[in-house]
Amino acid sequence: MPTTLHYRPELINKLISTERLNSYRLVFQPANDVELMGVYLWNAHVCSALYPLISAVEISLRNAIDHALTRDLGTFWWSSTQLRYRSYRAGAASPRAVQIVNDNFVAAARKYIADTRKRYQVKGHIRPTHAGVLAKTDFSTWECLLDAEFMGRNLIWPRHLSSVFSGRWPTQQAGSLLAQAKENVATLRDFRNRLFHHEPAWKRYGVQAEVDALAHLHEKLSKAENLLRLIHPESLSWLEINGLLQNAYRACNAAEIRRFQHLARVHPIGSLNVLAESVARCHEHNCVVAAHLVGDPASGFLIVPR
Repeated sequence: MPTTLHYRPELINKLISTERLNSYRLVFQPANDVELMGVYLWNAHVCSALYPLISAVEISLRNAIDHALTRDLGTFWWSSTQLRYRSYRAGAASPRAVQIVNDNFVAAARKYIADTRKRYQVKGHIRPTHAGVLAKTDFSTWECLLDAEFMGRNLIWPRHLSSVFSGRWPTQQAGSLLAQAKENVATLRDFRNRLFHHEPAWKRYGVQAEVDALAHLHEKLSKAENLLRLIHPESLSWLEINGLLQNAYRACNAAEIRRFQHLARVHPIGSLNVLAESVARCHEHNCVVAAHLVGDPASGFLIVPR
């Protein structure tokens, strides 16, 4: 039972730290240490549920851009001789977005070479491959490639915009679409960094209560969903068919917080009819149902929708 654990001093004070848990306490107002640690574990659960969705955004965007530009500019389209930008002036410094793209590809090539040497014990010259460099790029590369510096006559945008974003456009203006896409990518990239660095996924300025935290998470989910649909509807359908989108929305729910806090109702299952009703409720409301067999509380199990 969770109440039999010794939360203090080792678990909370030393292994996690009271400072890290203060934000959980202020926002979610747990009544005791069981509820406090429950919401902490719920955050880890949310991060794991959101990971496939954010990864799908990054990979889909990266490959859509690469596919379009490779066909037009060649295998190493990111070289300075191929990738032109609007404010280019001979001898002048590159704008920040352009410099980030250039630096990221240089760093990706170096990382590919270093990793290849280490993995395969190669000592001679290593020529970076297209796929190898692409796989090592940072998410910021694709955000910066959506910058207005690359929008103009004979530049990559708007020429390839419909190839990269083949879903239904929310606007008919190419410049407006590019700006919206970049803003959403920037938001999701910052959000991804928070997830990957074990920070509270729900935390931002203005989040003062549980309802604010859940609204913030749903906002990020909506942006990821819309961006995937814009890149290609099939990207989103793939996640939906496999239950990953539903899993993300289910995790970002107050009922899941209560479950991790051991406050959720546990349903006794005494017949196949009761089991069938619980399964139907689980699918109808996209929720996890905690249950146990009648007469055997120790036989606890979860009913989770697919």
